[in-house]
Amino acid sequence: MPTDKRLYMTFPNNFPDHPKILPLSDAAFRAFVEINGYSRTQDLDGRVPVKVARAKWSAEALEELETNHPERPTLSIEDGVYVIHNYAEHQETSESAEARRSKNAANGARGGRPKKPTETQSVTESVSDSGTETEPNTKQSQSQSQSQSQSQSQRTDTTYLPEVSPVIDAREQGLDLGEVLTRRAKDAGVSDLGKLTLLLRSVVGPLSPSGALELAEALTSRSKDPVRRVHAYVERSCREDPDAVRWHYDRLDLAASA
Repeated sequence: MPTDKRLYMTFPNNFPDHPKILPLSDAAFRAFVEINGYSRTQDLDGRVPVKVARAKWSAEALEELETNHPERPTLSIEDGVYVIHNYAEHQETSESAEARRSKNAANGARGGRPKKPTETQSVTESVSDSGTETEPNTKQSQSQSQSQSQSQSQRTDTTYLPEVSPVIDAREQGLDLGEVLTRRAKDAGVSDLGKLTLLLRSVVGPLSPSGALELAEALTSRSKDPVRRVHAYVERSCREDPDAVRWHYDRLDLAASA
């Protein structure tokens, strides 16, 4: 749409090559353009009085426009007026102009043209207009939130430790916890060697239960005070100083015995 606020006419870019227009003389071509402009300026909706037309344009030019097609000429005379063929399909009529002015006035009263809806508004309005209200799934939202939080922690926190179930069955994880090793673990203050092994594996990699117990003993030996809760101490070491845990793992060469 042109930004020029003056009245205007519209013609297809190729209209000079139209079979009815191409054969016209320059005078008839000019008359055709001018009669459209006059009709629009005067709000005549493509109906120009014969007397006015003959006063403004030559009879020869008007005759060409009346005879450039046997059934649908550019101009035809009806009740003392020249009627422009298909005028309303190409030019603005007084009715459409009034509708445009009314719309502009209404928009002006509301502060301008309505803003185009944003993508979010469009989606929201679409859902609202559908007549269907979707209740939020609280459990699903919480699950997604926890999953996203966990994923973010994995990306940004190198000390992240996956949660290990306290009721895990060591045999299901392929851990061979013999009677002697289990007794030794309890003597060292480790109540659940299977859980401790999986915890340390999450930081250092391959590790046997006996290697996990040996690594745990090496970590607790660093403490100045006696360690009563070995698992909690090791878990804190994995979280706060995983490099030290890996250093003891490498020093003890535990990967070879895994």
